Amino acid sequence: MGSLQKTAVCLLFLFISLNASDSTFATFSCSDVKTEYNKPAVISCIGSKNITNVIVKRCENCSNRNSCSETIINTWKEKHSHEEGRIQLVLQHNVSELHIQEVKATDQGGYQWYLYSDAGEGNGCTTLEVTDPEIEPSLTWNGRKLTCLSPIGHRQRQVHWFDGHGNNLTGSASLVSEEAESGLTSLTSTLHEKPNLTASEYCCTVLYDVHTKRNKTKCLSAHKVVTDYLRFTSNPDQEILKTTKEHVPIILVLIVLVLCCFAAVLYYRHRQRAMAKGNFADLLRTLLPILRQHEKAEENAPNQEV
Repeated sequence: MGSLQKTAVCLLFLFISLNASDSTFATFSCSDVKTEYNKPAVISCIGSKNITNVIVKRCENCSNRNSCSETIINTWKEKHSHEEGRIQLVLQHNVSELHIQEVKATDQGGYQWYLYSDAGEGNGCTTLEVTDPEIEPSLTWNGRKLTCLSPIGHRQRQVHWFDGHGNNLTGSASLVSEEAESGLTSLTSTLHEKPNLTASEYCCTVLYDVHTKRNKTKCLSAHKVVTDYLRFTSNPDQEILKTTKEHVPIILVLIVLVLCCFAAVLYYRHRQRAMAKGNFADLLRTLLPILRQHEKAEENAPNQEV
């Protein structure tokens, strides 16, 4: 009887120990993710039981737990999103997912998970790797120089110039690098050329990997560029000549109008003078008889007195 009681107690103790062990040391599977710049990404951790609460911290890398300082998710405090919803937590039974929209270069690094489930607690760290953006460059010519713009990318990328015959012109180009988002740069390379562009074609190549030769290239036909430039450029001399030709008819019309106005004024003044002369002659014709009568009256006055 005593041995049966001892056996029952041992079994009960073993059962409680196993439950406590499962509750304390629950296992979760978390996977690393690699994604492209400005694309969406999903980081997930999966447990054996229903996950109830999650805490996620950002780390520089998973090997350095002391770098995990910023808490971006904490369901205990009703914090289910970060950066105005760009980063959101989605809980579905035993799966915990972190959805990241429009991945930035700063999103790269470690994500430390603290997970709480019906099976117990656990933690894990996942790494998000963001591949650098590889955007096709833009190539323009303003009549004096060719400009190649690589708007964003990693610092190690290079810009090279080639003509239509495969000649490397990079040595004749200048390069300006400007800081962009979180360690990325914007590159502007300028190749000075003669206005007539001596080669048939010019190509700007952005080299992203010197080992694999992965690149993006943009080319311009010299003939098309020169034609477009001569047609659309804002050359001051050409603009002045063009403007003058367009304004010649307007100027001639204005001159004719001015001459007509001047002629009308002269005609009006001449008519006024003619009318004034005619009125003066009529006045003289009216006054002459009166003056003559007055003279005769003065001549007869002495004779009457005698």
